[in-house]
Amino acid sequence: MPQRPSNREMKALYHLGEANVLGPDDFKDIGDKVFAGMLKKKWVEEVTPRKFRTTEKGRVIHDEEVWFAGRSKR
Repeated sequence: MPQRPSNREMKALYHLGEANVLGPDDFKDIGDKVFAGMLKKKWVEEVTPRKFRTTEKGRVIHDEEVWFAGRSKR
């Protein structure tokens, strides 16, 4: 079972993708620690220094979280 991403990790995963390459400098509230944690969990991969894109694992986690967030509660 994958660990649930934090709100900041979800924000970064939402904006990242195969084509989108972003880093901590592109966000005002997401820093190096968040990206280091996602790199350690293998949710992102470093393309160039301080620039990342999601891995397949990161895209699956994002899709599952969006799906679970949209479920109705009783």
